[in-house]
Amino acid sequence: MLYSSVPDGGPSARPREIIVTGAAGFVGSHISTALAHAGHPVTGVDVRVPARPPVPGVCSVEADFTDPEVLDRVRTGSCAAVVHQAAISDTMEQDWAALRRVNVAGTLDLARACADAGTPFIYASSHSVYGSLHERAPVAEDAVHDGAVCTGPLNPYARSKLEADEELSARGTDSYWVGLRYTNVFGTGEDHKGRMASILGQMLRAAATGRTVRLFSDTLHACRDYVPVEAVAATVLRLVTTRVPSGVYNLGAGHPVSFATVLEWCAEVARGRQLDVRLVPNEVPGRYQYWTCADMSKLGRALDGDPRVPPQDVKAAAEALAGTFAGVGGEADDRADGEATGRSSGGCLTPGTPVPSAADP
Repeated sequence: MLYSSVPDGGPSARPREIIVTGAAGFVGSHISTALAHAGHPVTGVDVRVPARPPVPGVCSVEADFTDPEVLDRVRTGSCAAVVHQAAISDTMEQDWAALRRVNVAGTLDLARACADAGTPFIYASSHSVYGSLHERAPVAEDAVHDGAVCTGPLNPYARSKLEADEELSARGTDSYWVGLRYTNVFGTGEDHKGRMASILGQMLRAAATGRTVRLFSDTLHACRDYVPVEAVAATVLRLVTTRVPSGVYNLGAGHPVSFATVLEWCAEVARGRQLDVRLVPNEVPGRYQYWTCADMSKLGRALDGDPRVPPQDVKAAAEALAGTFAGVGGEADDRADGEATGRSSGGCLTPGTPVPSAADP
């Protein structure tokens, strides 16, 4: 059996489990931990063995989220919710058939199983669906097809995420589902990813360990909406316990940080050492997002509050992350920002798919 049965005493003897797919990944592991700490029994499903130590309350299962046994378990209605973080997340992936099978069809099959059981379904979408923004202003969810605001998806990965969003939206709101368009998530627990880690983490690690920080020469004034992974996990926890209108929501800090500012943070992290910064030509200017920022108004209305993360809290989280790198060696980051952020990780891979490489899920 893939799952243990409910102990004697019946279903009411303990809270119902929450299934988290992609639980061995960066974001999925943080979400699993947050749910477990809040008292929710968690079953983490991933094709990989978790890189982090076991967390009390989290049962890890090595399986593909598309396995019939996983879907059958969801259909029994025994789960309190399904939090879906698994995906082919390499934004350089060109195999549309594989992306369609996993990121679209797989997601929809899991959503359908949840709908059949009346189980809440919360899944990871991506800010990459907006592509390049024409104006330096926060982008709202309904602007994704507004050519005056953004280009729309710049790669097949982003296209797959948008297609899943739209197919779920077309189904209406008979079931409870929420898609979260993550911006640039960062935090602890990405060590195993190496160059697949978030660009902010890569830059801070380079600065903290005396290595070269590399950026595309045209990106000093480019900006990213960096959101601490703890904020993402906390939001997912709220959505598990607080019902909001079904739909897609942006999830970021809600304000942009320039790479020039990140370099200032890196200089502080270097603690008096000379910071070695190298600017190199941008090889992918046509596919580069020079400015990202999520309009968080819709999520704020749904949760009756301001879900944005204050700038000082983003910096504090970055400083805390940098502190974990002090005295730690590691592979030199010898690639530019655009190369490092051109890819995404933190998902659950199906057998035979390429290992992903880093930025938004």
